[in-house]
Amino acid sequence: MPMPIHKPDEYDKVVNVSWYTPEKPREELRYPGSDAGSLSRRLTTLLQFSLCPTILADSLDELLCNKVCQSLVDRLSTQYLGQIVQILINLEHFEIACEELEQLLLAARSSASAGGPIVLKATEQFRGSKKTAEKRIFELVNSKIDDLIGTAEYDWNASTPEREPSNYMQTLTRYLSNIMNTVLLGLPTEIKELIYFDALSHAATMILSLPLSPEVKSINPHGVSALAKDVQYLTEFVDTLRNPILKENLDELQQTVSLMQVENSDEFYDVATRNKKYGRVDAMNGPVLLEK
Repeated sequence: MPMPIHKPDEYDKVVNVSWYTPEKPREELRYPGSDAGSLSRRLTTLLQFSLCPTILADSLDELLCNKVCQSLVDRLSTQYLGQIVQILINLEHFEIACEELEQLLLAARSSASAGGPIVLKATEQFRGSKKTAEKRIFELVNSKIDDLIGTAEYDWNASTPEREPSNYMQTLTRYLSNIMNTVLLGLPTEIKELIYFDALSHAATMILSLPLSPEVKSINPHGVSALAKDVQYLTEFVDTLRNPILKENLDELQQTVSLMQVENSDEFYDVATRNKKYGRVDAMNGPVLLEK
C-alpha cells in the first residue's frame, strides 16, 4: 500500500522524483502517495549500468505485470471502498510511470540499434486493471444503495399522508454526499462523475421497483404521495450537484410517479399526451401501476 505523506516537504520529495503532475496547488491537494514515487530515480540508476535496455525492459515488464499490478488487482476483493479507491489511484500512477518508462528505455537504446518503439505489456495491464477497479467501486456503491433502499417501509395504503421524506431516502442522499466528499475525493473528476451517474441510475431503478413489486397489490393516494415526496427529495439533492446530466437519470422515476398521481389514466393511452408527459415511462410498467 502507498506511503502516507504527512508534511509538505514529504510531498515535495515525492513530486520531484515521480511523474505525477499536480492538477491543483499543493495547498489544495490530498496527494495519496505512490509506490511509484522513487521509480524514476531507481530506473535511471539501472539504465546507467545496463548494456541492453531491451533486456532490462523485459525484466521490468515481468516484474511490473506479475508482481506489482497483480498484487494490486488481488487486493480488489476487499469490501472497503476506501482501499479500492486507493488501489485505483495507484494503478493510475503506475500506468503513467510505465508510459514514461517506455520513453526512458527508448532513449537509452543506442540510436544505431534496430527496432521500433519499446512497448511494455505492463502499461496496458495497468490500464485494464483500472477498469476492473472502477467496476469494483460500482459494485460496492450499488450494493450499499441496495441495502439502504431495502430498508424502505412504505405503507402503500396509508390512512394519512406522510409529512417528511422517508428515513431511507435521507440516509441514501447522505451516503452519496459523504462518499463524494470523502472517499472518492482523490479520484479524477470524470471518474467521480461516472460513479455518481451509475449510482443514481441504479438508485432510481431500485426505487421504481418498490411499487412494482408483486407483493404490492394496491396503492392509494397517500401511498403515492409518500413515494412522490421521496422522489422530490432525491431530485432536490441531485439539483445541488449542479450537473444536468445526472438529473436525467431520474426522468423515468419522476414521470412514473407523475403518472401514478394523474386523475385521468387515459392520458397514458393517448399517444400524443403519453409522448409529451410520460415518454420515459416503461410501456409495461405504466399500466401495471395504474391498475394498482
